[in-house]
Amino acid sequence: MGGSKKDPIPEHFSSAEDAGEFWDTHSAVDYWDEMEDVEMEFDLHQRVFLVAVGDRIFHRVKQRAEMEQRSMEEMISILLERELA
Repeated sequence: MGGSKKDPIPEHFSSAEDAGEFWDTHSAVDYWDEMEDVEMEFDLHQRVFLVAVGDRIFHRVKQRAEMEQRSMEEMISILLERELA
């Protein structure tokens, strides 16, 4: 690193986007000595599919999700579950 000072890793990121911005401009190699091992579990049986929807439907679902204080993903799942029940 030639004596240059590195930015500290923030204690907490306010969002995934903030974390992404930090790591887009910093290399994990420079912070390797600060990294720690963590245990993680993954549910490999649950899959998520991305589906394209038209502009009109997207905005209608977004409006409904905001009214019900839900995420877009949650609102779409609820609407599909109701329709397919």
